[in-house]
Amino acid sequence: MPFVMRDGNGQVMAIYREMAAGAEEYLPPTHPAVQGFLQQNAGNQPQAQGDKPSMLQSDLDMIRVYEDLTDILISKNVVMLTDFPPAAQDKLMRRKRLRSSLSPITELLDGADDEDQELP
Repeated sequence: MPFVMRDGNGQVMAIYREMAAGAEEYLPPTHPAVQGFLQQNAGNQPQAQGDKPSMLQSDLDMIRVYEDLTDILISKNVVMLTDFPPAAQDKLMRRKRLRSSLSPITELLDGADDEDQELP
């Protein structure tokens, strides 16, 4: 990689991993034309369904799932906190402390929504 396809002005308009029709020219990944194309098109990556979250956002969303799963497994004694390496134990405990310190704030925010509702 990469094989490039150029437009009429000689500008790179597409990059392929393998040689393809119209893309027979090989350039090293560090070539300025390749780097320029990648930088120019970094924000133009098409997504499969348009509004689907990016992989990064999906990873961030999954972190909470993994935290909850870990808490459930520990609470059911499927795994013990001490089963994890010390570095992982530290991260789990730090995250748990952080989340519990934010708990009163989220309760206040949730309670503010309740105040806006009419009482029967």
